Amino acid sequence: MTASMGPAMRTLVPVNLSVHDAHVAAGLAAPVVERPGANDLDNWAQEAYSLDVNAATTLGFPVGNLSAGYKRQALMFGASRWKDVTTDEYTYRFGVALRAIVVVSEIQGSAALTLPIVAAKVELEDARATAQLLVRGYKGNKLARALPCWQTFGVDSYADYMKAVSNIQELILNDPENVEPELLATTVLSHALPSSNVSVGVVFGLHAIKEGSSLAHCIERLPTDDSEIMKTVRAVYDSHLGSDKEHDKPTLDQQQQADEELRGLRLSHSRFH
Repeated sequence: MTASMGPAMRTLVPVNLSVHDAHVAAGLAAPVVERPGANDLDNWAQEAYSLDVNAATTLGFPVGNLSAGYKRQALMFGASRWKDVTTDEYTYRFGVALRAIVVVSEIQGSAALTLPIVAAKVELEDARATAQLLVRGYKGNKLARALPCWQTFGVDSYADYMKAVSNIQELILNDPENVEPELLATTVLSHALPSSNVSVGVVFGLHAIKEGSSLAHCIERLPTDDSEIMKTVRAVYDSHLGSDKEHDKPTLDQQQQADEELRGLRLSHSRFH
């Protein structure tokens, strides 16, 4: 088994915040980031996200206040024209975008949400939905006439709503003179994903504890001398056994806990016998 070193990776997270506010939300000092011009936006995208309501609120989307007793989900979709600006640590996606956010409460069933399903659930199953449109980075006055009419969100109004959204999409993406790019997404608010070495070390260490192996025996059986993997294995033992003695063996309770944390993951060939 081999593993390569690699830096922690971060994913782009959609936001409804400025660069400054995104850094404040992450507890960081805001840097100076050069914003691209409208003619620099050379990427186009359509997007769809299914978000937990609390996650949507954390990212700056105005999903409203609903009773905590409701089962809620936020569905976001839209289109954008954008360009990424990358610094030493983070990526910032600037552009113009249309985002439609639908928050559904009192949902029955666990099927993946789409707008047609939401419309049907509202009309047939007494689910509740609120729909909001957000336009970022566009200052043209023609937008006012393109907004959808006020109406209940149901099966009959679904087609009208989608037609209005499509018209707005065409308007804002085809009018660069009225575009002032804003921050659409950034890696600032994402959680860093561990490197593959850390993942390997965690699984290897947990499996060794499950098998009743001491730290010394586990390290002896490691198929690599990678320092990051070994450091991770030691950290796993320290957190589960609470001891830095390399020859201490895990108790039955510690073995069971490690087995539960593995959630069925197993090494293809046991190395601890």
